[in-house]
Amino acid sequence: MAIQITKMILYGILNAILYIALPLILFEVVSMMGLMTFSQEFITSIMIIGIIGTVFAMLRHAYPKDTSKNRLIAFGSTIYSGIYLFYLFGGFSQDVQLGTYSISVGPLQVLLGLQIIAWLLLGSSGIRALQYLIEAIELRKNKEYRAKFRVSKIFKVLGILLSLIIFGYLGSIVYSGMNLSFNFHPTFVLDHDTGVLPLDPIDDSINITVTFDLDNQGFYAIYDVYIDAEFRTVWSANESTLPVGVKVGGSLDNYFSTFHSFTNNLNNNITIVMDPAYIVGLATTDATLAFKISFSTLYAAIFINLNLTVDIPWNSLI
Repeated sequence: MAIQITKMILYGILNAILYIALPLILFEVVSMMGLMTFSQEFITSIMIIGIIGTVFAMLRHAYPKDTSKNRLIAFGSTIYSGIYLFYLFGGFSQDVQLGTYSISVGPLQVLLGLQIIAWLLLGSSGIRALQYLIEAIELRKNKEYRAKFRVSKIFKVLGILLSLIIFGYLGSIVYSGMNLSFNFHPTFVLDHDTGVLPLDPIDDSINITVTFDLDNQGFYAIYDVYIDAEFRTVWSANESTLPVGVKVGGSLDNYFSTFHSFTNNLNNNITIVMDPAYIVGLATTDATLAFKISFSTLYAAIFINLNLTVDIPWNSLI
């Protein structure tokens, strides 16, 4: 049986582009855009994994497709591809939650839990690997099962169906994500109660109402939304009464059960209670406050944690 040298070289080049060149280019572009950073160890490991995957691809095409040797190598190559994808989602990394990716764009930080995608890709690779293993057995024994019906065809159909489901699911997520927006109103509603001593801020109370809109025009509803919000000082005209870097107010565990698909949810309110320890400073001092809002939810079986921080000017109240 002659080895197919030309096919080995061709598929080796194609696989090197897919497993090595494209990931490295993608990592570089993402890093230049400031969206994510990648450690040198991670990049090196991807290169090593890519080289091994390229060797598998060359060996797989060394023999004709209708031989058991080709199917056995295809079995090993597919298992390896599944492990490669699983690794990309942190499946073998210590202190890294599987499928968790962090994206940072200016004041916006997003944490994505893509565990379901990691397992779907691994399961798809496992089914295709079983198909190749059974095909190798059938070709070696030259035996057809159940009245000329090959068992491997069952796994082939299952693999195709699962691949279609995965691509459809990923496509629906991309479409839905592009049609999902979260915006808070730039103007806050201030409630300043001067208490029984109007000229003395010692007994004052301050509440701030933050309003946000969530436009969900995607296929999936947004469930179990938890929103935390807080104010911290980043600059103060009088640090003795209003120190820099302290949390001056907050609102935790605001819960919204569901934002349905294809709906525009307007004027949702969160009330932030300012800390009594800093009421005097807030009432008498000009400052700049960092407003941080954290949005956690489950969307299309993907965990999303969104953190947005913006600086706002604060003018003394008296």
